[in-house]
Amino acid sequence: MASHRVSRAIFAIICARGSQTRGILSLNLVPELTGPYKVGTTVLELVDYGRPDPFAPTGPRDLVVSLFYPTAEDACEQFKLAPQFPPKTAAYYDAQTNATGKIAETITTRAYLGAPLVRPDLPLLLLSPGFGGPRLFYSDYAEELASDGWNVVTVDHPWDAPFVEYPDGRVVESNLSAIVVAGGVLNDIILDPFLYPRVADLVFVLDSLANNSIVSLIPGLGYASRKQGLQTHSVGVVGGSFGGAAAYEVMATDERFKVGVNLDGELFGPARFQEADSPFLFLAALDHNYTLDTSWREAWQRHRGFKRIFAVNGTEHSGFTDWPVFRDLLGDRFPATNVVGEIGSTNGTTILSIERAFTKAFFDRFLKGYGGELLDGEGLDLWPEVTWIKEPPAQDLYNTTEG
Repeated sequence: MASHRVSRAIFAIICARGSQTRGILSLNLVPELTGPYKVGTTVLELVDYGRPDPFAPTGPRDLVVSLFYPTAEDACEQFKLAPQFPPKTAAYYDAQTNATGKIAETITTRAYLGAPLVRPDLPLLLLSPGFGGPRLFYSDYAEELASDGWNVVTVDHPWDAPFVEYPDGRVVESNLSAIVVAGGVLNDIILDPFLYPRVADLVFVLDSLANNSIVSLIPGLGYASRKQGLQTHSVGVVGGSFGGAAAYEVMATDERFKVGVNLDGELFGPARFQEADSPFLFLAALDHNYTLDTSWREAWQRHRGFKRIFAVNGTEHSGFTDWPVFRDLLGDRFPATNVVGEIGSTNGTTILSIERAFTKAFFDRFLKGYGGELLDGEGLDLWPEVTWIKEPPAQDLYNTTEG
């Protein structure tokens, strides 16, 4: 036992030194992970040959996903920390934000690229990003969850996301979401053509992760029995902004998606008008609630299962992405972009800690079968930025007019 502790201590020192060195070279290393696990990551291309791409119907739907997962304690000895953005994507976002110099390519995650996935028995979480946003804006959140003992998959939705880079360097660049947002009207008619492909994407990704030929591409996993492979029979889903609508919709579509989290997203699609009882958590900017958002009210009044809304003071809509981390990391070099005013004043480490604490409590309770006391207010005083938005008055709950 003593030798085991010594080995772990040596690995910790080596990893810390390696991370410091890479941090100096890459300049911008995101905050240290707080969970007990080291984290690995890999990128997969998943092609749905049975489904034409609705935005490019001459070819099949072609997705890119990132996996974040617990890895070996000594991963730092053999693997390098992964960049936040692959090369062409980094150049794209530097150009979009008028960055001075190559800033995006210097941002480095805490996940080891290509390190083996060592705990396929842990629950699986899928994440759908915001409208017009890439999966890469949620990597720091995903790796933080992975460090706590989850296998996390972030999903890009091509043509909805403005820029998607495949492992072989191909790219899909699209301004469709920008055109939609510029139109100023966001409703079911406008957004359903984007929502349903997202739902189908999530279902296909989950199907793929139950496929041995796909699983064998994940570092550390080979061909495995269903019992030995990833746990795809009962999963959680997280959605950022519009991804929250996709999360709510896919839970009504596929019973394998058991529990869901919405990061400040308005709901679209028919699921909000249907009876529901699967556990669902809303994390919201302070001014976002069921009184002001009719879509939340429509879902809330029909949801008979476990449900919670927690609002975060000092956080705006885009504060639930990795942008606050980038802002804190880059300081004066943080590029002037229209997302700045939508981040809020809460620092990146704090908002990341809040996201981790509340989503961990939620998924622990409903996917691991223990914990979750924070959801009932126990320890809430440790999070002064967070307000529990409890059951609304009946007149607010059933009032469908804005006021």
